[in-house]
Amino acid sequence: MFRRLLVAFDGSTHALRALTEAVDMAQTNSGRLTVMTVVPEPSAWALGSGYAPAVDLNDLNSQIEREYQAMLDATVDSVPSDLPVKKVLTRGPAGPAIVAEARASDHDLIVMGSRGRGELRSLLLGSVSHHVLQASPVPVLVVHVPEEPAS
Repeated sequence: MFRRLLVAFDGSTHALRALTEAVDMAQTNSGRLTVMTVVPEPSAWALGSGYAPAVDLNDLNSQIEREYQAMLDATVDSVPSDLPVKKVLTRGPAGPAIVAEARASDHDLIVMGSRGRGELRSLLLGSVSHHVLQASPVPVLVVHVPEEPAS
C-alpha cells in the first residue's frame, strides 16, 4: 500500500491526470502528497539569436520561478483540504531533481504523467519519465491521458 506519494507536476494535461490519480490513491489509503515542480533553467538557444536585445538572465530566472511557484501554489490549493499536502519547488533538469527528492525524503511512490511540457526536448534528450523510471529508488506510476477518438 502506497501512502507517501510524490507527484511530479509541470502543468501539462498528463500531470493533471497524474495528480488526480495520486489524490484518489492518497484518499483511499489515508496517505499524504508531496507535489513537486521543477523550474527549468533557460537554455541559451531559447533566448534568441545573437541579434536579439540583451536579456537580463537574473530577471528572466526570477520571472520563470515566480510563474512556476504560482502554478505550484494553485495546484496545491486544488487538492482537497482534508488531504495532507506539501509542496516542493526546485530548479534544474526535471528527471534528476525528481529522483533526488525521492531519495532525500520519505516517499514510497512517485506519480507522474507520461508526457510533460517539454515534449520536443524529450524527443531529443530522452524523456523525464524514462529517466525517473530508470533511476528511482521507489516504484513509479506513470499515468497516461487517454487519446480522444478522431472525429
